[in-house]
Amino acid sequence: MLAGPPVSSTPRVRSSYMRRIGLSMTATASVARFTQFFSSLKFKVVALTVATAVLAAVASTELALDRTRADLERLMLERERDDGQRLAALLASKLELLQVALRAVAGVLTARELADPASATRVLVDKPALGALFDTLFMARADGTMIMRLENGKPMEGLPQIADRDYFREVMATGQIVVSSPLLSRVNNAPIVIVAAAVLGADGSPIGVLGGSLALQSTGLFAQLTDANAEKRSRLVVMDRQGVVLAHSDPSRVLTDAALEPGLAEEVGRWRGSGSPIDTRAAVTLSREYLVSLVGIPLSNWVLAHVTPKATALAPLAAAERTARLATWGAGLAAACIAGLLAWHLTRPISRLQRRAEGTLENDADDVRAWPAERGEVGRLAESFKQILTQRQLRQEETQALLQKLEAVLDHAEVGIVLTRDGRFELVSDRLCRVFERPKAQWIGQPTRTIYPSDEAFRVLAESAGPALTEHGSFDTELELVRATGEVFWARMRGRAVAPGDRSQGTIWTIEDVTLARGERERLAWSSSHDSLTGLANRGAFEVLLEQATRRAAREPSCALFIDLDRFKQVNDTAGHAAGDALLQGIAQALVGQVRKSDTVARLGGDEFAVLLNACPLPHAKLIAEKIRAAVVAYTLDWEGSPCRVGASIGLVAVDGHLATPVEVMRAADAACYAAKRDGRNRVALHAEFA
Repeated sequence: MLAGPPVSSTPRVRSSYMRRIGLSMTATASVARFTQFFSSLKFKVVALTVATAVLAAVASTELALDRTRADLERLMLERERDDGQRLAALLASKLELLQVALRAVAGVLTARELADPASATRVLVDKPALGALFDTLFMARADGTMIMRLENGKPMEGLPQIADRDYFREVMATGQIVVSSPLLSRVNNAPIVIVAAAVLGADGSPIGVLGGSLALQSTGLFAQLTDANAEKRSRLVVMDRQGVVLAHSDPSRVLTDAALEPGLAEEVGRWRGSGSPIDTRAAVTLSREYLVSLVGIPLSNWVLAHVTPKATALAPLAAAERTARLATWGAGLAAACIAGLLAWHLTRPISRLQRRAEGTLENDADDVRAWPAERGEVGRLAESFKQILTQRQLRQEETQALLQKLEAVLDHAEVGIVLTRDGRFELVSDRLCRVFERPKAQWIGQPTRTIYPSDEAFRVLAESAGPALTEHGSFDTELELVRATGEVFWARMRGRAVAPGDRSQGTIWTIEDVTLARGERERLAWSSSHDSLTGLANRGAFEVLLEQATRRAAREPSCALFIDLDRFKQVNDTAGHAAGDALLQGIAQALVGQVRKSDTVARLGGDEFAVLLNACPLPHAKLIAEKIRAAVVAYTLDWEGSPCRVGASIGLVAVDGHLATPVEVMRAADAACYAAKRDGRNRVALHAEFA
């Protein structure tokens, strides 16, 4: 017997069954509606709008950040290079101060002080400024016997023999000031370096050594290095040409191998492999873990290494990227939500339009006249386009906000940065405003011509920078610019096209005031080729000019004079070295007064001078030589009431091709000068007369 259906049992059971059937049908209808919704054009438009807003925000952010990251990394490397060179120059200036001070004191010492330790001690005690520069001062005779040693201005016992020290031998051999390699003190076994200068005798040859020691673990020479950049977790290391550490924030690392320093092993190995060059232009590398710069310290065989963990060096850039991403993604998501809601609202007329179209197909032609009533939907479509433009404006505002963040980053750069396009300023950093002493409000939109001192200067730069930026995408030069106050200064300008080959995208420039650095370079260049006492050309510069004259002698003969002052030693012995120096300065001016501007007067050393008479025939050179001799004889120095006079023995040689090399010319002139002295002094001797 089969059981009957529950529906036939009772009215209550039948009602419950019907409710279950209704719920099932409702669920089925809901699923159908959702399926239809997800496949509808409305959903696709809304989904596409939301996805487009999100992707546009993300893509624009990543594109801007990629470009910004590359520019900021380049600026970071340039700043690291500039910082390294500035610090190396600072150390060089301190080292130069030590050398100049030591040379000055050594210049006043004589054989009397070397023979009398008590007298030598008094001389150095009376120079407290020199003692303040060094940890210890000492003086040694020519045999390496140390005759005195001062520490904190007090004489000390324990005078070691230093004849076997390399720096002592070099000073005695060359007479030049020497900075030693790192070594261990024979007094306290501490790591030190020695700065030593020759004490010269009356004939100008070394008769002893004056030196100062600097303790590597406590010296003020590297005081800026021990705590520099501590908060940035970076390290500054000074090493010599052999890679031995001279200065380190950890004193225990002094005199160790720099290749053992974390982050330096690869760079030191590469540096040694290239011959350990001492290059005063910083080399900066960014490896997987470290940012490393190596720069040679002028006036020494030392190299300054700056090692910074890559994460630390790039921390500001990473923070800026995170901030920009969070801000842009948040704005993008907000824009996406708004866009989705608007798209949902604006696409509702599409459904009504669809129903009206279906009704038109089902009804007669009279219903077609109802279409004009849908013109409002066309207006809503126009509003949709307006919303699209609004979204674009929102993205532009987001981009502008990102540019403002970029401007904030640029304002923290150590050099002035400016973006130019179509001959006008579009973006400037605070540093640039300070360099030109002009507020930021006076930059934007102004023509770039305003920073140049003249139209001609602006034209010259445009003619050279334009092709370079188009062909290579970059440009680098030094030129004169003008501040808002009218002051003209030297600047280094480096430009890079935003899009290489397309100048319409703009150019990013970095501008740095190099007035002081340029002046220092010119001063160093002058001092390397001139005698510090007389201001004349030195031996090296004269030999270069003589070599040039020898090469062109066949087509353009010249003449050379070698001048040795007579009785100059008597002036030094009777009136003192100060009188001798004053006499040399006066005679130098007298020599210059007898020749043309195209000729060269040089001091070869001591009381020896030389003159190169360019394009001068031999008969005329004889007359000039006699004028020079007469000028020297006529010159009198009144020193403390006593006249000081000297004569001049002059050797004359023709540079006409019969002597093939500058060495032969100098030897011939020297021989002629010797002949003049042998024949009674104070005369002119021609090399051809006794050759």
